[in-house]
Amino acid sequence: MKWVRWQGLIAFVVVVIVVMGVWFFVVDSAIEAVIEKTGTHVVGAKVELEDADLSISPLGLSLTGLQVTNPDEPMSNAVQVDRIALLVEGAKLFRRKVIVKEMTLEGARLNTPRKRSGAISRRPAAAPSVSKRAAGEKFTLPPLGVPNVSEILQREKLRSLELAEALQADLQAEKDQWRKRLAELPDKVKLAAYRERIEKLRSAKGGTRVLGAVKEVMGVQKELRKDLDRIKAGQNALQNNLALFRKRMDEVGDAPLADVHRLKEKYAFSPKGLTNVSRLVFGGKIGKWADTALDWYERLRPVLERSKERKEGHEVVKPVRGKGADVRFKEHQPLPDFLIRIAHVSMEIPAGSIRGQIRNITPDQDVLGVPLTYDFSGEDLTRLRSVKLDGTLNHVDPSSPKDTANFKIRGYQVTDMSLSDSAELPMVLKKATANLKARASLSGETLKANLLAGLQSVEIATRSQDEAGGLVKAMALAVSDIKKFGVEANISGTLKAYDLQLSSDLDRVLKEAVRKQVEAQVTRLEKELQSAISEKVSEPMADIKASLGGLSAISSELTARLNLGNELLKGTKQNGRSGLKLPF
Repeated sequence: MKWVRWQGLIAFVVVVIVVMGVWFFVVDSAIEAVIEKTGTHVVGAKVELEDADLSISPLGLSLTGLQVTNPDEPMSNAVQVDRIALLVEGAKLFRRKVIVKEMTLEGARLNTPRKRSGAISRRPAAAPSVSKRAAGEKFTLPPLGVPNVSEILQREKLRSLELAEALQADLQAEKDQWRKRLAELPDKVKLAAYRERIEKLRSAKGGTRVLGAVKEVMGVQKELRKDLDRIKAGQNALQNNLALFRKRMDEVGDAPLADVHRLKEKYAFSPKGLTNVSRLVFGGKIGKWADTALDWYERLRPVLERSKERKEGHEVVKPVRGKGADVRFKEHQPLPDFLIRIAHVSMEIPAGSIRGQIRNITPDQDVLGVPLTYDFSGEDLTRLRSVKLDGTLNHVDPSSPKDTANFKIRGYQVTDMSLSDSAELPMVLKKATANLKARASLSGETLKANLLAGLQSVEIATRSQDEAGGLVKAMALAVSDIKKFGVEANISGTLKAYDLQLSSDLDRVLKEAVRKQVEAQVTRLEKELQSAISEKVSEPMADIKASLGGLSAISSELTARLNLGNELLKGTKQNGRSGLKLPF
């Protein structure tokens, strides 16, 4: 009896050798290819891996030389990792679940250069990067000089000149109208005719003729009163119009001062304009940091959640079109399809090494019931005393996700940081020690963040040209004397559009430094404007006064006619022959 069937043993050995050969020569390469293909599809740029090694006991996977291209900058890697090691819970694979018990990332680095472009040919060209901040946001240094007064008056309309020209036109029209009306009203010639008629009637003889004369005198008196009423009505209208014209002339007289104040506010440099210095200096940098963080958050969002629906009471993960659907039935001890329980990360930054942990990495937090948490820190780094980052990505309830982040830096040594590229007042932060604290939260689409930074042992270098004005030199001197200052930034809005508000001690320091220079400059501008505007308005004002004088002369003429007519109505004389008094 043969205990060993050599033919079967040989066949078994051959099969084992073949399987092992396939294992050693095919499996690792296949895993490497799958990771590169899948990663490239997700990122939209090349994901490359030097080597992949699958081990059986313990079950795990080791990856080396991972490079993830930045899709917006194909000649640099967004992330580069020297080595990734994963320990997998083998028993869970029979339940079609990939549960990584522990993952270790060593030598992780950000923004490293590439030797070859990582762009993929089928990826559409990237649209120009647009800041998520509110549209129209553009920070420029306030104007440090004052335009020439003649240039200001060439492009600005003067309210005083417009009022003067309008008043002059109305006065001219009034004068033309009164010239016509004076010809229609009883004049001295007509009033003299009335006198002649009355004198003639006074000389009447005989009782009958005297009585007739009295009757005629009363008729003349009636006509005279009628004409005098016309003159009086005209004079009243003219007096009312003259009062209105004089009031308008007073307004014209006050208007130049109003024009001076308006143009002074518009063109004179004011310390109030320096409230935007902190935005000019720090707004672009903080905005860029915020945009980058939010862009990567949106790229990584699929790692935290995936679109799901419910079908007949069971949760269904929405499939890729044409790939079918996976229905998740209720489990006694529910686990997500993919989970990394804990990841130990060692990240290399220019200042040194930062270490930390990420727990519960899964796109199915609602199944696991626990949010993702992370915690990183580093101590005694190069030019940096300490750094700490921690937070939570809570998508346990997909309908109301809430993510938080806290970031602290202490003792960061800042050197040669450009603060302003303005040609008028360039500023460079030569050195400073900075402490920074930031908090951010994202509830649904509502974004809130606050950043506080304090800088001490500050040394700011400025460069102003020899021909620069006193204002620029005052600002440069003030900036060079600053030894410490603080910055506060507040972000509010949504992921797609947020508003950035900034404030800094720099605003207060610069405003105080230039106050005297500003006052002298404003005084000079005010005097020049007042002189130039007064000169422009002087000629129309002279014409206005002349026109008002003409209307006043017309009023005097009307008064003279009224006085003459009233005298004709006043006196009464006794007729010597009849002994009767004529009622005139």
